[in-house]
Amino acid sequence: MARKTKEDAQKTRDQILDAAEAVFYRQGYTLTTMSDIAGAAALSRGAVYGHYKGKLEVATAMAERVIDQISPFQGDAALSPLLNLKEYCLQEICSYIEPSSTQKVLFFLYVGIDDSPELLQLRYAWEKKRIAQIDTLLRQAIAVGEIKPSVDFELISLYCQSIIEGVFSIVHFGNLPENQRWQKAEQLCEYGLQRLSS
Repeated sequence: MARKTKEDAQKTRDQILDAAEAVFYRQGYTLTTMSDIAGAAALSRGAVYGHYKGKLEVATAMAERVIDQISPFQGDAALSPLLNLKEYCLQEICSYIEPSSTQKVLFFLYVGIDDSPELLQLRYAWEKKRIAQIDTLLRQAIAVGEIKPSVDFELISLYCQSIIEGVFSIVHFGNLPENQRWQKAEQLCEYGLQRLSS
């Protein structure tokens, strides 16, 4: 019986966090209340408070759940490190744009947290993972001679991050036709990364 109770509690927590994703995505952190989350989860406020002390705890659990579930990038052994880096950049851009739990949580962490220090730490944790992945692929590219060893490593790492941010902005906020945006995203990433080997 205790096992069933644990499963029920986890199901309720997931129900709360699923609802929180939608509410925080729509309203941001400041405007969201525990009543909003309870209503979206079709639960009483007491049921939500039975699992979380307040909206900061809900927001933290919601973001950590998604960040922890994201699988590390699996490069294709048949591709060069720079081609894998291009695929990684496109995957990252897609995660910011294509509707999903990841997209909602990342939008929340970048736009909807109102610079809450605790939630900013989650954004920084996400960015640290992204930088580590970029740096790994760049080191591989240097090791196989795609990029000169004398390159300013910190600068090219920042450059790759700017490719992700810039292409995301063009694809998401620009007025590219729907049927062209991913083709343009791929072309832009490829063009940007070619500069690293020139």
